[in-house]
Amino acid sequence: LEWRVNKIGGKVEVSNELIADSAVSIEALLRRLFSIAIGARNERNILRGTGASEPLGILNSPVAVGITTATDNVFAYADALAMWARFKAFGGGSPVWIMHPSVLPDLGVMTVASGSPVVWAGNLANGQPNTLLGYPIILSEHMPQANGDDVLLADLSAYVMFERQGLSVAYSEHAAFTRDAGVWRFTARNDGQPWYQAPVTLADPTGSYTLSPFIYHNDCHNHCGIG
Repeated sequence: LEWRVNKIGGKVEVSNELIADSAVSIEALLRRLFSIAIGARNERNILRGTGASEPLGILNSPVAVGITTATDNVFAYADALAMWARFKAFGGGSPVWIMHPSVLPDLGVMTVASGSPVVWAGNLANGQPNTLLGYPIILSEHMPQANGDDVLLADLSAYVMFERQGLSVAYSEHAAFTRDAGVWRFTARNDGQPWYQAPVTLADPTGSYTLSPFIYHNDCHNHCGIG
């Protein structure tokens, strides 16, 4: 794998009055918020980074395999089974479903076949299950919304994040001196990509069946709207 380390970060300007008068440490608060911001950016990059001046995300990588939806604009039991049939946990990790929150209504009414009872929903009073086919469900705002490439079955151990520099925070009382403010700057440096370059072809006699650690629900038929 070839790494091209990218820098991410930002800055926050805080008035000197707020710095002086705050009942809590502004820097401690900002450090927590900076960590959340960097984590959210990393999550976005791991899922759908373009690979241009940022990590290559799973959904834009050549190893990702799209399974065309059985019915347009629906994530159904047949789709989950078709994705499962093409999935392989190559890294020995713990597979997970990653989906946009807008897919939850489809999960709540998921059935084995048309007209059969609902099979996914649990006891309405005690909450709903957080697994599908035995794998945990993770909700992410960085997945495409429902009716797009909205669900991913992934072995995240097959993705490598190279962290060259973790969260770094610096303060300057001079950068915004004329505005009577202090400035905190936060940065991190990393890169990431799947460590498989393409799906793996099985050794059966036909020699055309492929598996991947990253299988997505292709509800837009042409891998649209990822970047």
